[in-house]
Amino acid sequence: MPQEVSQDLKDQIIRFVQTYCTVPDLELDLYLNPKPWFMPLNSDGAKREAAHYFLLAAALSDYMLTGNSRNVRILLNHLYNVFGSKIYTIKNPSELTREIAKFEQQIEKFDHLGQAKAEVPEVICSVNKFVDVKAQGNLIDYTTKLSQKGRKPADFVKELSFTVKRMSKQHKAKSWLYLRWMVRGFPDLALFQFNPKDLMVSLTTPKFRVYAALGLSDNENLPFDLNVKNLPESWWKNTAEFDADAERLTNFAVSLFPEDPAMVDFPFFILGTWLEYSDLTQISLERSLRFFIQKHEELLKPLMRYLTVVYHYNRIGERIEPGAFSALENEVYDFLKKKQVIFYYEFMEFYLSQTDSGASLTYKPDFLLPQLTNNGRKVLLEPHGIRSDLKEVLRKLSVFKKHYGKYFCLILIVPDNFMPAIKELDPQQNSYDFIWKRSDYKTQFEIFHST
Repeated sequence: MPQEVSQDLKDQIIRFVQTYCTVPDLELDLYLNPKPWFMPLNSDGAKREAAHYFLLAAALSDYMLTGNSRNVRILLNHLYNVFGSKIYTIKNPSELTREIAKFEQQIEKFDHLGQAKAEVPEVICSVNKFVDVKAQGNLIDYTTKLSQKGRKPADFVKELSFTVKRMSKQHKAKSWLYLRWMVRGFPDLALFQFNPKDLMVSLTTPKFRVYAALGLSDNENLPFDLNVKNLPESWWKNTAEFDADAERLTNFAVSLFPEDPAMVDFPFFILGTWLEYSDLTQISLERSLRFFIQKHEELLKPLMRYLTVVYHYNRIGERIEPGAFSALENEVYDFLKKKQVIFYYEFMEFYLSQTDSGASLTYKPDFLLPQLTNNGRKVLLEPHGIRSDLKEVLRKLSVFKKHYGKYFCLILIVPDNFMPAIKELDPQQNSYDFIWKRSDYKTQFEIFHST
């Protein structure tokens, strides 16, 4: 039986959503790289292009296709650099196959595509066919006519499900994600004339965790199933069950924000990603909400933002390919890959404080190991092999631990000869939980992993 959600927990959710609903989605954040070439939307042509582009992005937002949501933006940028505006007219999948393989080689030290990556060209072509044939090249005009005829967002979702590959049945969540981008106002784009109150919350995996933690499901095993190491496809195979879950979550959102239920969509994505491999209970959810709210009051900014590409530069100022780039980072990256350990590289930027000059002090962890925990905390690996900025790095890590140490265990990996300097600079070990020498970090990892 679904659990009752207390008014106190609802009040905290409302505060959290109102704080984080102004944070732009990963796909819409103009401060992230690569920047969408048509943004900001200063012309009708740019708006039409955006409507088409974001339908492609939504259709590809599928871990089985692209592995990680940040890869969507990078992949589409790569294809645009190769094909230009032809990216919107290609209808033959074979034209895309080689470039997608080349793209995956380029991001080898950064991420990888999903198990169903061979379907990516078909998905892109099916979107292009829908826009060309059904919408006659203009999604904004097409949805405006639908709205004027009294049609609802659900009708548009149904049309997408008939034509666009992997946007039917349980994949309808991607259609609702797309409509949230297109219908809601800032930080979304408000390009379509549908009423926001008719939107559903897109039930993707992170939001499924929030749903499970709220206790809204009939399935008592859902909180446990969601935290198994291998994502079970069985979650999504029963379309009727999935639709019922999506409706329950949307009804809960309507009870909080009746005129704009999709207001919870990206905040719940943030919260659900935070809850990965955590206990999915109302107690755990409330603890996380209190933490988010408290830290926002302290820092006067959202805690963190999810990242697409962090560019690095060599010693002469040339930009190099994204991904692990220092010798020690590469070594750790290759070790984790060989051990088949799941990790995210430079996945997130944490806000720490403002410096005296007014600039923001932030921290981007190198490796998050989501399936490893230490006393309930997620594990971060931070390889650092540059001696010249050691003092500054340790200071930044100590600020990070002060704010986020309850949730993250930070393991520093350094060359052996750094050890005396680190002990002198940080005798209280405020900047890390564990420190491993380069000569034996692999052994230390095995011991840590086994315990």
